[in-house]
Amino acid sequence: MLRRKAADFGPTVSTPMMGPTRPWRPRILWSVAAFALVTGALVAMALAFFRAEALRSGEALTQAMVHVIAEQTTRNLQALDVRMQLAAHELRLMEASGPLDPEAVRGMLGAQIDGLPFVRNLWVVDPQGRILFWSMQGSAEFSVQDREYFRFHLEHPASDFHVGHVVRSRVTGKGIVVASRAARERTGRLRWVIAAAIEPPYFQSAWRDLDLGTQGVVALFHREGELMIRSPADGDAVGRDFSHLPFFTRHLPASPGGAFRARSVLDAIDRVMAYRTLQDYPQLVVISGASVPQLLADWRRFAWLTGGVWAIAVAAAALLGWQLQRQARRRRHMEQRFGELAQAMPQIVFITDANGTVEFVNERWTAATGQPGDAVIGVGWEELAHPEDTRRVAREKTDRARMDMPVEVEMRLRHADGSYRWQLVRAVPNHDSRGEIVSWYGTSTDVHELKMAQAQLERQAKMLRMAGHLARMGGWELDVATGRVDWSEAARDVLEFGDRNPRTLDELLESVSPATRKGIASALARTLQEGANFESEGEVATPTGRRIWLRAIGQPVHDATGAIVRVQGAVQDVTRVMHLLEQVRELNTNLEDRIEQRTRELQQQEALFRTLAQQAPLPIWTVDSKSRTTYISQAWYDLVGGAPPNWLGNDWQQLIHPDDLAEMGRRWEQCRQDGSTFQGTRRIRARDGSWHTTTYRASPVRGDDGQIDFWVGVDTDITDLMAQEAALRLANEQLQAFSYSVSHDLQSPLQRIGAFAQLLQQELGPGLEGTRAAHFLQRIRANAEEMVQLVQGLLSLARVSQAEIVRGRVDLSSLATEILQRMKSEAPERDVRWRVEPGLVVLGDVRLMHSVMENLLGNAWKFSSGAAPAEIVFGASGPGEFFVRDNGAGFDMAHAGKLFGTFQRLHRQDEFPGTGVGLATVARAVNRQGGRVWAEARPGLGATFWFTMPVPG
Repeated sequence: MLRRKAADFGPTVSTPMMGPTRPWRPRILWSVAAFALVTGALVAMALAFFRAEALRSGEALTQAMVHVIAEQTTRNLQALDVRMQLAAHELRLMEASGPLDPEAVRGMLGAQIDGLPFVRNLWVVDPQGRILFWSMQGSAEFSVQDREYFRFHLEHPASDFHVGHVVRSRVTGKGIVVASRAARERTGRLRWVIAAAIEPPYFQSAWRDLDLGTQGVVALFHREGELMIRSPADGDAVGRDFSHLPFFTRHLPASPGGAFRARSVLDAIDRVMAYRTLQDYPQLVVISGASVPQLLADWRRFAWLTGGVWAIAVAAAALLGWQLQRQARRRRHMEQRFGELAQAMPQIVFITDANGTVEFVNERWTAATGQPGDAVIGVGWEELAHPEDTRRVAREKTDRARMDMPVEVEMRLRHADGSYRWQLVRAVPNHDSRGEIVSWYGTSTDVHELKMAQAQLERQAKMLRMAGHLARMGGWELDVATGRVDWSEAARDVLEFGDRNPRTLDELLESVSPATRKGIASALARTLQEGANFESEGEVATPTGRRIWLRAIGQPVHDATGAIVRVQGAVQDVTRVMHLLEQVRELNTNLEDRIEQRTRELQQQEALFRTLAQQAPLPIWTVDSKSRTTYISQAWYDLVGGAPPNWLGNDWQQLIHPDDLAEMGRRWEQCRQDGSTFQGTRRIRARDGSWHTTTYRASPVRGDDGQIDFWVGVDTDITDLMAQEAALRLANEQLQAFSYSVSHDLQSPLQRIGAFAQLLQQELGPGLEGTRAAHFLQRIRANAEEMVQLVQGLLSLARVSQAEIVRGRVDLSSLATEILQRMKSEAPERDVRWRVEPGLVVLGDVRLMHSVMENLLGNAWKFSSGAAPAEIVFGASGPGEFFVRDNGAGFDMAHAGKLFGTFQRLHRQDEFPGTGVGLATVARAVNRQGGRVWAEARPGLGATFWFTMPVPG
């Protein structure tokens, strides 16, 4: 039953009582004639009214049907879009773990379309138009370069989801509608096109059950006039162009939704038609129609019956009353059918009055929220939202009502247990004959799980990036074809690139010291030519002038033909380890000098060397010219768990991993021939059976004749360093604990310090004021609060640095206006004159741009506090170049270089409080979106902060 406040209504007809009969025949005739004329006029008026009422009822039914069909079609396309996004995400994960397995990909694609009965096949197309994988059994040996859905994504680089025209399937030979989504890399380059075959028979079957009569019709058109799906099916009409019809030339350009009456060009049936453009997919239009003869069937029967008994006034009046009652019953029946349709919807369906007060909800409300439907009747819809969403929902409803547009807003809906779940609310206005809004028809779809999943993915990505920063390790990727090198945020921090980011391999090698450049180039050549894993280390000069030691590892990535197209890997700062090696190298050099100078004291120097080696923390060893080990320090035996002299001679090779022996032998033979340094990486087995990964390095010691007498080498255990790579694969669990520690375990003790300091001050009483103890307690509380702000600033900076960028149109003028209005409401006592240039729009991530505007306008508001009156201006100096100007304190441009650094401040804390993270957040957010930021100022004369961003074409 519909939960709605309503009262039965309907026209009533009464007949006047007849007066006494006159004996005169003329008077009777005149009375009969007069009565006949009056009743005939009333009957004619009533018939005309009921005919118009029947047509209006049919029009209302078709409009309700087309609204339901449009919503259900939109939900189906949105569900398909989500599955295609998940398929692209799964493909990236599978590709990151190694070459793609066709069977595994086919299974994943099949799982994505499971539960979508209208989708027959899902396939993946590469940028050249070749089908790589699909969900059907067998393989596809043809190209789709000629298909419209593939060309669309090539010709529209900013495209995402697309629904194309009707095409003839090359597999089944039947007409299908293809939906596609572009999967792009961070650079914007097309990686794949995910496509799905939508089968019209599913929709034809679903629409066939709608109550539009035997001659009713439902169709899905492309906005350009192409018929895509029709029920009842008409194979010859599907795919034809109907753009010449008045519907496309007159009705659709005038309004995205409405009703009209027309005769079908396919079956010549006169119908009342209703249409609606899909809001999320404006290229698609749903249209439904009911046959006018069927809508007027009851009216015609009523007209014949009324005409037959028109001569009898009483019978005519009784019949008219009966027909009015029948028409009311039909109207109630139609309302009941609408209610049944609303109850069958999987979403919450509701109706409100013009002000948003709920008049009707379907039974899905109780199933979804646990609250009885009667409890919500008479309540404003925004009052059901989370307190933080109430103002936003009310503002969105008011703005849309003023513009006479449908409402679409995400909000958290309160449930019976007090919890809140995210809902996507859509509502369309209903107008009366004067064009005024009298009610709203809407649906509410539960999107809580999708919102939570998106938030979880964002948190995991941010925590993974934070782990790279903490471990001083970052990722890199080399494109073999172009020589371009891409770096992760953590890698740019390790290498201190800043704005000077080397993009090519040649630029990178220029920063490597000449002593190690050859080794790195040789290791990279082996990787590209032989497919071996890349492993090298060397000294690099950072753009800041600091010299650091880096260890880089990587592995090649092959395409479908087996050719190496990319090299992916990680780089880590191992300067501390290399400092230890340098110390050992310096020790070796000193030993060599002393051997050369004091040959006769060789035994003493050897004893000294053995003593030093025994005490050294790193394993030291010597090898003679015949490759036999002559000495191993105690640290070696500590590493492998053996006891001297078990591993002298060549027996020590039993401890080396079999896979590393061949490479060590090749390097050793080369070093013996050219006298170069013997170095590399190897795995050594310990007593417990575990493997230690070490870097080894041996330098030759020459005699007076210049010949090599022996080598002195050292091993450095880097097992923990290598283990960090495995630790990254467990980063989700570990980084969640780390994030909790930073946001709770670190902030909570600081907050307790401040709270206990306040309690101690209250415990000591009012006699403490003015004493040093009171001063110290105040300092403790202030410093604890400052630490909390610094931790929150770091977390905010990390979120900006690691958030996945989702580009779209961002209205900066609206953002700036909203932020300044909020600041003014929070500090109404300040005299601030602000101006925002209208219509400033960029292409960027709305969350990052909100952070940019919040920090820049917040700085202008803070640093102009000493001006009277304060002035703040946001505008643009040209396409893509924007500025925020104030007349505040300004700063000395001599210090502008450190303005955007973390925790960098140009004013004292007592002058202008802050953490020094805001401008660093601005720079990070703008740079990540391809822009840049700079500032101009003079002390006491205000400051102007400039930034650039891409703008819509």
